[in-house]
Amino acid sequence: MAKENMLLKKAHELGLMDEREFAVVADVTCSNGNRGRACMFLNGNLLFLYELRGFADLGEYVETLDMNKARFIKGSSFLLNPNMVLEYAGNRYKFVGFAQPKWVINHIKEACKG
Repeated sequence: MAKENMLLKKAHELGLMDEREFAVVADVTCSNGNRGRACMFLNGNLLFLYELRGFADLGEYVETLDMNKARFIKGSSFLLNPNMVLEYAGNRYKFVGFAQPKWVINHIKEACKG
């Protein structure tokens, strides 16, 4: 019997995810000085960033990136060093250390319109 993932259930209830169930944890560094480990959720073309707090709960809301206005700079799906860089609202966001890098990068590239 499969156990229900409470984090995914809460993300769905809050409208943070669509049918793609894009929920990824990564280390994020922004050129505005923000940095830390974050949960990323993709719903349509909105990328939601939340602080990571354990396995079953979201931390504080950080920000939302409108991927219609974001630009994908570069990414690497190399398993030992997955990373990607986005540009949004005059800032650069670097994401590193995430699982399923090829899948993540493909979804982010598709969502970026900037």
